[in-house]
Amino acid sequence: MSMKIDRRALVSGMGGLLAASQFPTLARADDFPAKDFSFVVPYAPGGMSDTLSRLFGDKFFQITNRRVVNDYRVGAGGAIAANFFKGVKPDGYTALVATNSFFAVIPAVMKVEYDPKTDFTPLMALDSAMVAAVHPSLPVKTMQEFIAYAKANPNKVAYASAGKGGVGHMCGEWLARKAGIQLLHIPYNGAPQAMQATISNETQLVFGPEAYEFIVSKKLTGLALLTNQKRWFKLPDLPTSAECGLAGWAPRSWHTMIVLSKTPEPVKAKMFEIVSKILQMPDIKEKIATVGLMPADEDLATLRKRADSDIAEYGVLIKETGLAAK
Repeated sequence: MSMKIDRRALVSGMGGLLAASQFPTLARADDFPAKDFSFVVPYAPGGMSDTLSRLFGDKFFQITNRRVVNDYRVGAGGAIAANFFKGVKPDGYTALVATNSFFAVIPAVMKVEYDPKTDFTPLMALDSAMVAAVHPSLPVKTMQEFIAYAKANPNKVAYASAGKGGVGHMCGEWLARKAGIQLLHIPYNGAPQAMQATISNETQLVFGPEAYEFIVSKKLTGLALLTNQKRWFKLPDLPTSAECGLAGWAPRSWHTMIVLSKTPEPVKAKMFEIVSKILQMPDIKEKIATVGLMPADEDLATLRKRADSDIAEYGVLIKETGLAAK
């Protein structure tokens, strides 16, 4: 028995198969997620990025029934994790749990293998309370007294950060220039280590929301919240840096989850939907507030503008302080 072949239908069918083979990710976008996730964590266990990766990992499983494995890539202030992340498959199954340093600071102060404007896309913004706190042995109770003490003791006050090029590092550089003082920077391999160094008086100054519990327990003395906006509800008596006479822009820190920009748009949208849904959960809202973070209600386009704005603002500070990569 003979069979008549419709050439037009055959060519059309072959074209569809060819398109599906050339763009397999796009063809499977509607089925996302079809496998487990991996979260790249750039800092040591116990820090904020690790805490958030665990919180979101649990919720990802509840929503998608897909597990999340944490992949720790620690060192070089986050550059090791960022360079590794740049090379993963852009399919949405690997995300980087990071901060705005990966957009605004790290690429400016180190030689990295990615372009923050074109390679990385933020999915959320959790603003962090950048508290300036000192060891109680320093004879100061206010930011004004600290500035006076630092002026009288140039390079005698050391401040700890989670690594060169991080927001904590930038806070110290900003404060030194803004107040006309000289500080000694000591980088550590993560926020917990930096905080512990100041609690033990190995360093005398530290920045970050993690200082809250140690201020309450009197192990540290709070000086100010680095912002030109409102005070932090958890430490309502702590003045802002603007109230302390340091007016204008101050370094900001926000935590985020990043996917590669080459990830298909439908997959980006799905990831954003999952993350946004998690941020609306009452228990997550409570936990995020407890660790000093404030979610920003922004869409993907606005998040992109936020990242680009920080690239410009921090770029000026980095250039002025001579920290730019050679």
